[in-house]
Amino acid sequence: MATPPTPRTLHIYYRHVHIKTDKNSRDPNKARPEWFSHENCFRNLMKTLLRDPQASRVTVHIIYDGTVEDFQDDFIAKYCANPALPLKVRLIAGGSDKNSSLITLHLAQTEALQPQDVIYMLENDYLHQDGWVSKVLEAFDSGMAFQYLSLYDHQDKYIYAMYEDLRSKVLHSASHHWRTAPSSCASYLMERRTLEADYDILSQGLPDYYFFNKLSEERQRVLLTPLPGLSTHCMTGYLSPVLAWDRMAQDAAAD
Repeated sequence: MATPPTPRTLHIYYRHVHIKTDKNSRDPNKARPEWFSHENCFRNLMKTLLRDPQASRVTVHIIYDGTVEDFQDDFIAKYCANPALPLKVRLIAGGSDKNSSLITLHLAQTEALQPQDVIYMLENDYLHQDGWVSKVLEAFDSGMAFQYLSLYDHQDKYIYAMYEDLRSKVLHSASHHWRTAPSSCASYLMERRTLEADYDILSQGLPDYYFFNKLSEERQRVLLTPLPGLSTHCMTGYLSPVLAWDRMAQDAAAD
């Protein structure tokens, strides 16, 4: 009798930095919805994760770019001190978004993970829908032909002139539709074996648009994004369409 495959684990690498540094080191002109806060994004992540029936298959690595003093002064410290939450904390000294991304990639690449495990490189300004964990694991087990997954249904694909002639293939897993996309932001998912195979490109430090295009053109990698979105980048004018993200932020803020 054949041995059943080992269930996948989803490893979230959540990149975070003290808000005082975030304002200086990233785009200072980034427009945010009025309901946005980094803490609400994190609370939403934990609530949607813990409410998911597949929560036991998830680990969360907090990759904190800063000093011990900054960490102790950060809202995230109180959550990391809660033994009921599946959180592992690592402090790094990246000093910039690019460096912290490269350090996090290296940490994931050197972690003792199974080849089929899923890695989620996640920035700290995303909201998620309930059920996203199960849908991610479902997608990777579905047999759909892809290597990369984003949970963000990019609003720019609907409004930018450069995408007027964009053609996508629409696929489906058991409970969700997905479309092929040319690129995504720096919050994306892949199997551990994909990270190993593409680490040479991912570790070049290219902006997200360029490394996704390089992966597509040189390796024929396929990126899928969901219809509708399972997450959103919290930028005014660029939220994943048709979903009430303001209500999800309110739910996150509620005790």
